[in-house]
Amino acid sequence: MTPRRMRFALIVTVIIAAAAVATAIWGRSDSAPVSDGPFLTADDFPSGYQVSRLSNTAPSGIGGATTPAECGPVVADQAARELRSTTVGVLAVPKDAALPTFAQAIVTGGESVSDTVGVVRRCSSYRQQTDTEMLESVSSILPTPAGCPRDAVVIRVRTRFGSPTGNSDSTSVRAYVQGRATMGILTASLTQPEQPLPDDFCRLASLVADRLD
Repeated sequence: MTPRRMRFALIVTVIIAAAAVATAIWGRSDSAPVSDGPFLTADDFPSGYQVSRLSNTAPSGIGGATTPAECGPVVADQAARELRSTTVGVLAVPKDAALPTFAQAIVTGGESVSDTVGVVRRCSSYRQQTDTEMLESVSSILPTPAGCPRDAVVIRVRTRFGSPTGNSDSTSVRAYVQGRATMGILTASLTQPEQPLPDDFCRLASLVADRLD
């Protein structure tokens, strides 16, 4: 497995499921500052969350053959945009494993909310296969929930990843909000594919939107 693919394999798990792997892939500080510009802080999350800084530039996908074939260029173009972007944010991990893990990302350059929506509309479901790895992604755009920013795009994503070193099956809900020069993303892990939105999801998404440029 190449370093780039290893990074993505772990990101699939980190962002939308297993917080325990987070320190292996994201650049992470021991704790988030009490107040730090656009970033969510420990005070923004419910009691019992450990908040750490994130930094990542690995693109989507694992390469290889894409099914359906017409999604290959779509996914490749998205990966190219992500390579041109800078992504920073925070990870909030609960002490209680039954609670959702949250991640905030601030993306500068490259991918925009309209780009992401275009990818989901053209390729809501696709599979990538290499000699040793498999990635399946299924996404759906949800009606914007009451309490979330009016212009937020909310997407449910289920990702299955398989390789000789392990497998994952993860579901998340993500709110995308567009600023003038940056895109904000709030990701919440789900323990079940059809689980409702976490109680704090829209409140946190609103904070992400309010703190964009």
